[in-house]
Amino acid sequence: MAAFAPLQTGDPERVGRYRIVGRLGRGGMGQVYLGLSPSGRAVAVKVVRAALADDPGFRRRFAREVAAAREVTGFFTAAVVDADPEGTPAWLATTYIPGMSLEAAVAAHGAWPKRSVMALGAALAEALGAVHRSKLVHRDLKPSNVLLAADGPRVIDFGISLAAETTKLTEAGVVIGTPGFISPEQLVADKVSAASDVFALGAVLAYAATGSGPFGTGPAQALNYRVAHAEPDLTGLPPELADVVARCLSKDPDQRPTVPHLVEELGRASRTGRAEGFFTEADWLPEPVAAEIARAQATPLPRPVEQATAEPAPTAVATAPPLEEAGAVATAPPPASSAAQPPPSESTPGGGKRRLTRRRILTGLVVAAVLSLVCTTALLSGLLPGGDGQGDDASSGAPARKEPVRKELWSYALDDQMELSTVADGRVYLDNGKDSLYALDADSGDELWHQRGTGGSLLLLGASGGMAYYGDDDYMYALDADSGDEIWKFKDGGVHLTPVAVGETTYATYSGFLAAVRSDTGKGIWRKKYDGALREGVTIADGVLYPVSAGGDDTLYAVDAKSGDDLWEFKAGSEIVSSPVVADGTVYFGSKDGTLYAVDSDSGREVWRRGFDGKLWDPAVANGAGAPIVADGVVYFENDGYVCAFTADNGKPLWRQKPHLEDVELLSVVGDTVLFSDGGDGGRTLYSLDAGSGDRVRKEDLGENQTVVDGTLYYENAGRLHAVSATATDE
Repeated sequence: MAAFAPLQTGDPERVGRYRIVGRLGRGGMGQVYLGLSPSGRAVAVKVVRAALADDPGFRRRFAREVAAAREVTGFFTAAVVDADPEGTPAWLATTYIPGMSLEAAVAAHGAWPKRSVMALGAALAEALGAVHRSKLVHRDLKPSNVLLAADGPRVIDFGISLAAETTKLTEAGVVIGTPGFISPEQLVADKVSAASDVFALGAVLAYAATGSGPFGTGPAQALNYRVAHAEPDLTGLPPELADVVARCLSKDPDQRPTVPHLVEELGRASRTGRAEGFFTEADWLPEPVAAEIARAQATPLPRPVEQATAEPAPTAVATAPPLEEAGAVATAPPPASSAAQPPPSESTPGGGKRRLTRRRILTGLVVAAVLSLVCTTALLSGLLPGGDGQGDDASSGAPARKEPVRKELWSYALDDQMELSTVADGRVYLDNGKDSLYALDADSGDELWHQRGTGGSLLLLGASGGMAYYGDDDYMYALDADSGDEIWKFKDGGVHLTPVAVGETTYATYSGFLAAVRSDTGKGIWRKKYDGALREGVTIADGVLYPVSAGGDDTLYAVDAKSGDDLWEFKAGSEIVSSPVVADGTVYFGSKDGTLYAVDSDSGREVWRRGFDGKLWDPAVANGAGAPIVADGVVYFENDGYVCAFTADNGKPLWRQKPHLEDVELLSVVGDTVLFSDGGDGGRTLYSLDAGSGDRVRKEDLGENQTVVDGTLYYENAGRLHAVSATATDE
């Protein structure tokens, strides 16, 4: 099976002097492509996404770190061979390794024997030595950043991703690294040195030898606590290897072995009974891994599309034609039947939309996920396998099937960095984060009104109950959603509220406060203070408010909407990261460790929960959770590891689908089809599952910023906002 995927509509045909012939994956910095140099040499071309490239600070850091990374010349590193940090877009090219990641190899074939782990360790230590000699520290060595080839492993992502991390995270005090592999001194004091990479190396070797990290699995907070305060679990490691790993994992950086010492010690151990230069053959690898890599290396590279025009300027990106033609979007076959989708409940303001990427960032819901470059070879087990590892239909060799279409309802030109913000009450809201807010008719796409701000930082805060709210500079403004006329404004000093209107009352959370004001005047009705901060936004259902604690806390509150009196509170045991959804007397929500909770709305008592680990789950680490969707007695849920379905009354598992994606966003249940996207910045792919079985039905490359409201699918592509039918038909 190939280590690359076919190009999709909208992908570039050329980046700089490299012809783009395939997809390798996507990471925090952007999309990674398989490219060919003018002489036909294969490279991995990493194109920086616009959200980062538009940041001047990122550009400076990226240029500096590309220059440093180009000085790294170790054999066991994937060398940076070309780059244009000032280009539009910015990009860099690295050596293409037709293999698989250590993470994928262990997941597919299990733990490695001692001999292979020792050889791996010797090579990785040598790679770190090369990085350190260039005055860089990797900071994020982990199994997914180790690529495997017959002639030895390659370490990727040394220094480059730091520019992206610094741009978005360090200002908020977030430590760069991956839970379970990040060193204690990085967690406690944000201090990093070559010894920090040695700690990560020890954790990587333990992972290779046992199939799991030395600090277990679970939510990030639990892993970080164990790294800082608990001893590693080295059960199952051979004594000689356990001794090396234990020294690498010392809490005291000064007590860890140096990289040169590890190169000598692990190299000597791995050469026992073998000739010098054994990395020239693949027998250092476990046999099934070596066989899979050999198949990847034997796979021919795709041929480039012939160019009919002259070669463009070095930094230009030529794109393929738009996906849409004649108002229709081509897809794979639809599910067998289509039932009516129940309307959004009162508890899901904004038409049930969970999140838009930019809104998550701008409203301060900081997701402390590590932004790293993806492995430049993707997973040989299939880039996007269905179920728990089934191959993608696109590469199965099955005969082509008749493709249904999604009827395009309308499209709208997006100008001046305009983006979809939300859809609510029959209106589509767009803003550019600077000075413009538009409202469109959801049925026709016609412009209803346009509001222009004066502070230079206009941002839609919410829309519900016939009201629209936006923040600009030091004020929050309340508008009539029909006309766009200002009703009242409130000076909030730039710390904008997240309001939700229900009838004559608007509710909002800000910092540690929950407040109710009159929707027509903005005058206060009641306000209450909590000990800690509250998550922005509040769910409302049947006269009850459900605010959620923020800042790593785990509390769900129930508050009487009329009086502001507390009714009950529920401690989840892990940070609550999704907005609650209320249906049929039960409150459903997800926590950071990937658990789905069901709580009785009257008493606050737990009805059931379904965790990520246990008999029903694969042992894996979840990265969080999204808002559940409840339809026809079934709860649909995603925790970035799985999309799954449970019976709403007792939590009985019905099915689960493992998308093998870095980020998953559950969008809607339309009839008997579950829709989800690949989420994250720049996510373009829409996936459809059979709601009854969880089987993959299709995937479609549509565009960014996807959301589904009232049977309409919205997405952005080629500078336009498109509204199409959420139900695919054969017409």
